[in-house]
Amino acid sequence: MNPGSTRARPARLRDRLREEADRAILTAAEEVFSEEGLGARMERIAVRAGVAVGTLYTHFEDRSALVEALSTSRREALVARLDAASAAVDGRPFREQIGAFLGAVAEHARAHGRLLSAFVEGGEGPARCRPRDSLLDAFVARADALIARGIDAGELRPEGRALYGTALIGMVRALLVPAVRGAAGWDAISELLPALFLDGAHR
Repeated sequence: MNPGSTRARPARLRDRLREEADRAILTAAEEVFSEEGLGARMERIAVRAGVAVGTLYTHFEDRSALVEALSTSRREALVARLDAASAAVDGRPFREQIGAFLGAVAEHARAHGRLLSAFVEGGEGPARCRPRDSLLDAFVARADALIARGIDAGELRPEGRALYGTALIGMVRALLVPAVRGAAGWDAISELLPALFLDGAHR
């Protein structure tokens, strides 16, 4: 028997247990922050996650680290949702592709709307005035790829290539903040925006 394998198994088990604890804490943090805002007590999050407060601080150094990890986790979930939506409509008419893109944004917003509201109130997350570069870059890259497919298909005027992606993201963000505050429905993102965007950019 390889003696190294017995050492590797406990290490992998520790990694899995740590990952499971991280997920439990992030889930609890989303619930508590959604209910009480980003100023909620860390003890409340620990209780909801079923861990000791000391364990929480072992995983996340402080509140800022926890908020950052939660924002990163939900950002990655949004990007994965966008990629899955794009793959599902690959080769379909452009109107369906842009509908799928915006539908994925709306689906994510519905699932995490209360957290997004807490982020907006706390100046964090994807609706913040100046999103973190990693989120904005990922969003812009996917919007630009979508726009490129629309231009290649002859559905969009090519002279607007440099601006379309930014304009689409700006429209999403313009509806996102009212939606998280309850002034607009999530469906506006997936149902209203395609028509607004395409009526201005359609050939």
